[in-house]
Amino acid sequence: MTGILIAFASREGQTRKICNHIAARLTSAGCQVQVLDLVAGQPLPLIEHFDGAIVAGSVHRGRMDQALTSFLMCHAPALGKIPSAYLCVSLSAASVKRDARAAIDEITQQMLHDVGWHPDETRHVAGAVDPAALGLLERCAMHAVTNLHGIEIEHEDRTELTDWAAIDRFTETFIARVNGTDASNESQNAVKQAGE
Repeated sequence: MTGILIAFASREGQTRKICNHIAARLTSAGCQVQVLDLVAGQPLPLIEHFDGAIVAGSVHRGRMDQALTSFLMCHAPALGKIPSAYLCVSLSAASVKRDARAAIDEITQQMLHDVGWHPDETRHVAGAVDPAALGLLERCAMHAVTNLHGIEIEHEDRTELTDWAAIDRFTETFIARVNGTDASNESQNAVKQAGE
């Protein structure tokens, strides 16, 4: 049975929801999944015991969560030995502005470089907005950010911006990569064999 680790850092809950959704999809596909909440300080498993890993975290005020950064600094070498993916959850991923999406990608790439991890795939995933859970100053800042990015939200209701169909496609592709049935792996193997 294919073993997959999903490690995440979530402060407001959307990254957790995304990871639980992926875990359910992987489980229904016959994978054995361990979900690890980095913020909760759960015991860390040996990465070497897994066939693949998905790591997810959110960006707030241009920074990654410290629990996520610490995990990656400790486990980047082990993660580099198995198929892996990083999901960066942010409001900027939903932005209609190319420069905002480029900025979040730059932050992500710099963080991955700083921790020494080079995942096979990096995806930017739109999160959620919950104005009712924020204080007055945070709410004002959130409205300024969403307006700046051209993101429409409901007045004071929680608004999910996550593209669940894209998450499902990512999950299917990830399973195929871990199982060695990814179309891109097959074409790379064909090229290698042709060159031998």
